[in-house]
Amino acid sequence: MAAVELIFLSKEDIDALGFSLDEILDVVEQGLHAHGDRQVVMPAKSHLAIDYPEKLFNILKGYVKPIDVSGVKILGDFHGNYAHGLPSELALTVLHRPETGAPFAIVDATMTTWMRTGAVTALGAKHLARKDAKVLGHIGARGTSWYNVRMMDRLFDFDEIRVASKRPESRERFAATLSDELGKTVRAVDSTEECVKDADIIIDASRLLEHEVLVYDDWVKPGALIQPYGAVLSIEPNMPFSVDKLVVDDWPQCKGSEFGQLTSLIHEGKLRDEHVYGEIGEIVAGHKPGRENDDERIMFWHKGYAISDIMIANLAVEKARAAGIGTPLVQYARPEDM
Repeated sequence: MAAVELIFLSKEDIDALGFSLDEILDVVEQGLHAHGDRQVVMPAKSHLAIDYPEKLFNILKGYVKPIDVSGVKILGDFHGNYAHGLPSELALTVLHRPETGAPFAIVDATMTTWMRTGAVTALGAKHLARKDAKVLGHIGARGTSWYNVRMMDRLFDFDEIRVASKRPESRERFAATLSDELGKTVRAVDSTEECVKDADIIIDASRLLEHEVLVYDDWVKPGALIQPYGAVLSIEPNMPFSVDKLVVDDWPQCKGSEFGQLTSLIHEGKLRDEHVYGEIGEIVAGHKPGRENDDERIMFWHKGYAISDIMIANLAVEKARAAGIGTPLVQYARPEDM
């Protein structure tokens, strides 16, 4: 009988690996580069909506040729989990060997989802924001927000960081914790207008249950970068058409998905191919320029894709094996199945 050896990495194992911000940024950027070079296979993510938008599963899958690894992530996005003392996003990633289809790792993907989302947000800013950006306006204080702010501050060393969130206790805790960690003031504010107006970089990581305008077009100044992500439209609907460049992570996925920040505009036939400047991978890989002048207003919409999940899960497995961390599992095939 042939044995299939797997490793299981729990949340505690992921915590023990001690990921640095730099290595997360580096491995996720490698994945963006591979996507830009068309060295990946990635169908659009699919969904299982139990009670949309409050209860939703996202299924992401893909293959990354440069590391020769395929993977599938299942992520539960449950808006009310805070009432149960749980993160709103809980996930697992399974990695497979493409030559046999055999799984070789099961990775708790809650923290790695936060990490990879923060990295894509920060890398979007690296390639699309003004180099002298010093004011960050961040809407939302959920799991991914922690890495958004940490990683962008790593790249830009902001003079001012503002955060707004629907629940006062959430934004106050977020601001206080990151103020201590970053050694600078992260200021919690009461309104989204106070948070984002005239900011150099605007991140909208809100968790709306229905459409509500949190960011108006005239709040986004010349030269600003705005990154809205989430399952429900939260910006003024004309904004994707008024900015100088609209960048996405994967346009076929954006068009083929049931849910997402700009999905309603796509389904209505308003947002079409000609409105999209390019994908972030094309810019990272050097196939298209990113920001070309200091006055451009740029929007980057990233839905999140499997490539980033596979890259960071594979890094976690490599680090775990080197450190002797994780639980080994063995699966045996029956002779009649061989």
